[in-house]
Amino acid sequence: MSSQFNYLVQELVRKSSNEHDFVDKNLVNEVLVGLKECKPAKHLEILKDYLAAITKKLRFQLVELEFAAEPNDSVITKLKDKINAANTLPVDFKYTVNKSLIAGFRIRLVDDVFEDSVKSRLSKLSQSFTS
Repeated sequence: MSSQFNYLVQELVRKSSNEHDFVDKNLVNEVLVGLKECKPAKHLEILKDYLAAITKKLRFQLVELEFAAEPNDSVITKLKDKINAANTLPVDFKYTVNKSLIAGFRIRLVDDVFEDSVKSRLSKLSQSFTS
């Protein structure tokens, strides 16, 4: 992000977030309509920087949880509580079932992946035989 527009873009991102600091689609649309109406100088560069900042914020507010089978509510609650306790920003959770894990789970938070599944253990075991 260029320093020339840094303050403006951060303010636009702030205006795109609701009271819980989550990016809100309706607020993003309002910001985009406002930018279209006033067409500031170098508006394309501002839009590119805004897109990059919104994309980054969205990545930081989503935790993807994959389970080998449908998890029960207590497992989800415990994982959410642990993740929320370790995270300073609010996050949203997306749950999916991935039968290829065989058993276990995979958690994605931004660029970090935490996995404890039979698939990953078998992969490590296989690699140890070929090394």
